[in-house]
Amino acid sequence: MNGMSTTLLLIIIFLLIGGFIAAYMFISYTSAENPSRIPNGIYILRGDRFEPLQISGAYIPREPGYYFLYFHNNLCPHCQTFYPKWIDYLRKEGGVFRNITVIEVVCDWFTERCSSDPARSTFQLYRISQSPSFLLIKIGLNRSVDVVDIGAEYSKLKNEGKIPTEEFEPSYIDVIVRRYITPI
Repeated sequence: MNGMSTTLLLIIIFLLIGGFIAAYMFISYTSAENPSRIPNGIYILRGDRFEPLQISGAYIPREPGYYFLYFHNNLCPHCQTFYPKWIDYLRKEGGVFRNITVIEVVCDWFTERCSSDPARSTFQLYRISQSPSFLLIKIGLNRSVDVVDIGAEYSKLKNEGKIPTEEFEPSYIDVIVRRYITPI
């Protein structure tokens, strides 16, 4: 009887511990931003939060300055891995992104599955065919436009062995963007 009650007690303890772990995971998961459930649309970073932009048509920057466009697909595993790191970086560090306009364009899957016409149009305008994708756009005082594919630059540096990680890292993206920032 003693051996059976010890076994029963151990089972109860394991179930309780498992329950606490499951409850903790549920609470922390539901309180975090879920990168696969961002409503389709276009967002602008204000402070440490992305706020929806109410526009019709594709997002096209018009005022002189720098604009960083991050293209996110909810169904993209790389986007889901990158997004929590991206949000954490923006909130804790910010880096160069504190001094430029940051835009987030979200669809479920590129233009094929996108319930936001402006987001779909923005994916089309900039010919985004992989994700995550990152563009830096400079609008000069004379309205000149320069577009740099930061994602392609990141991949090039990674392939050359200059970036030691498989997944995109916000701090490396920050360093790349800084290379292109010059006074307007």
